[in-house]
Amino acid sequence: MADKSKEGKEFPSMVWDVERGKIRELVRAIGDFDPLWVDKEVAKKEGYKDCPAPPTFYTVPMMWCGSMPQVITELKINFAMILHGEEEYEYYQEIYPGDLIAGTPKVTRIEEKTSKSGRKMDMVTVEINYTNQRGEKVAKARSTLVERK
Repeated sequence: MADKSKEGKEFPSMVWDVERGKIRELVRAIGDFDPLWVDKEVAKKEGYKDCPAPPTFYTVPMMWCGSMPQVITELKINFAMILHGEEEYEYYQEIYPGDLIAGTPKVTRIEEKTSKSGRKMDMVTVEINYTNQRGEKVAKARSTLVERK
């Protein structure tokens, strides 16, 4: 059961180099073969300065930097009982290969809900506000985990 006393807790900041190879890996993994993501010339013809990172790219640093496993452990969530509830993003500007993004995960909400079948579950929302190497806001990511009880 999620530790409700951890609502509002911030976790260590994470820093991520936006790499062309990681962008390529992600779009292959999700089956998006739009050349915009991998061909710099195509991206420039579309008005970008380089290949932009795709919209869901912000999930990559959250998983690779170990933040989500740390959140799960510190909130005493039973990993075997987790479902991915939802993921949403607010975008402020594009990120490109060579950018350095940073974000601080924060648990913004922990609430108990009851399913239609009467089963109790905890809904844990984690937000990360990302900035680039110039300190400019680039995005906000919001993830909701569901822990079945």
